[in-house]
Amino acid sequence: MKNFCIVKTNVANLYKKPSFTSELVTQAILKEKLIILEKSGNWYKIEQWDKYQSWVHEFYIDSLDSKSNISWTELPIRKKTVDDLITFAKSFIGIPYLWGGKSSYGFDCSGFVQTVFKMCGINMPRDASEQILRKNLFEIDFKNINIGDLLFFKEQKNINHVAIYIGNNQIIHSSGSVKIEKLDVNKQLYEKLFKTMSIESLFNE
Repeated sequence: MKNFCIVKTNVANLYKKPSFTSELVTQAILKEKLIILEKSGNWYKIEQWDKYQSWVHEFYIDSLDSKSNISWTELPIRKKTVDDLITFAKSFIGIPYLWGGKSSYGFDCSGFVQTVFKMCGINMPRDASEQILRKNLFEIDFKNINIGDLLFFKEQKNINHVAIYIGNNQIIHSSGSVKIEKLDVNKQLYEKLFKTMSIESLFNE
């Protein structure tokens, strides 16, 4: 029988290990339901909706057993479009970069992408190295890129950045802050471009 907890603060910082001095790897938001995997002192190892595992301090959560009468209801909503995706992405412009962040307090690059797609009802993995492998993402030539497609960047052997294409050779991404940049201006980033992935099939799932 699974045990659950629920986030009681606006944002909960989640760590790689059960310590505040450990690496901040991601975040959870108010009322997010988490699966408890194990306990160590005042810390809980948890799993989020995207299967991402990390540690949360008890300060951020309330316990919620599997017999709780709290329930969630999904309301019918209008199917989102690529235009919605870009609108959502632009609404976060100016929010600072935060390693492990995926809230209005700060985003890292993959947390930003995951959040924006989630707002469109599309689930994405947490990290860029996993996002590029997501089902129904297909590699295309850059010359065939469309608005909303994802650009993945690689340094040495590691995929270390992801951005959303918004047209006119521009991307929106979290780098320093959430911002729009022209690829031909940020040549240092463009030189690290690894793959261009079409999102068209994601909106037909």
